[in-house]
Amino acid sequence: MLVKRSALSAGGSGKDLSDGWVLNFAVGCTHGCLFCYVDRIWRLHSKNRHSPYYGLELGEWGQYFYVPSDLEEQIRRTPWQRWRGTRVLMSSTHDPYLPELYFPNKWPRRILETALSRGVRFTILTRSALPTQDFDLYARYREHIMLMSSIPTLDDAFTKMTEPRAPPPRARLATLRKAKELGIQIGIVVAPIIIRSGWREDLERLFRALAELGPDVVFGESLHARGLNLARLEAAGVEARVGPSMDREVGRVFEELLREYGLRGAYWREYG
Repeated sequence: MLVKRSALSAGGSGKDLSDGWVLNFAVGCTHGCLFCYVDRIWRLHSKNRHSPYYGLELGEWGQYFYVPSDLEEQIRRTPWQRWRGTRVLMSSTHDPYLPELYFPNKWPRRILETALSRGVRFTILTRSALPTQDFDLYARYREHIMLMSSIPTLDDAFTKMTEPRAPPPRARLATLRKAKELGIQIGIVVAPIIIRSGWREDLERLFRALAELGPDVVFGESLHARGLNLARLEAAGVEARVGPSMDREVGRVFEELLREYGLRGAYWREYG
């Protein structure tokens, strides 16, 4: 069964991305984002004798990536009708539209074709521009899909440093714009907001672009310290500030910008 219980819902962490369910179908991620903390999750799994991922060989984050050898069989066996009318997040521990997942097998499309026809609803969270390949499918099931993109900044140089193999932010905005033109619901996750010199101006510039786009919802959160992510950022020359006071300050600014630009959404607080 591909679909699992998740904390990424209004009833769990306050992250209103699903009805409490998530669909992950790979291990690792090739974007290699320095701030990502999913690597910590897989390393814990690989050391847990009771985990199906026990003994998994892991290299550097962004370099390891595995797709289950029986994924086609898992798609076939999953009782999708169980989640009819339920919103499921695709995905939480990897980007669902990585090139390695889309070509040549088109795994995300094959999953969506099967599940959408059974009435499952999806929030698709990605940094990729590859969803355009499936916009015919999205348009057919437009009442059952929200396409969301993670866009923490419009600073191309900073993005290239911190998200080395992800498409640039404006390509993500262009993908969402095309989706909106087709009547597909769209959303933004502004995350992680990394507190550094000029971060407020950077965030406001992004909000101006979001106001022009007009997404259905905008969520945001600051950088959280997990695993080795701060060390990776520091090694790249990024001195990120984290902690309760930083989280409160980012939340205050984010919520002010939501009101100023008339956008619907919420800030996900790390601390209380």
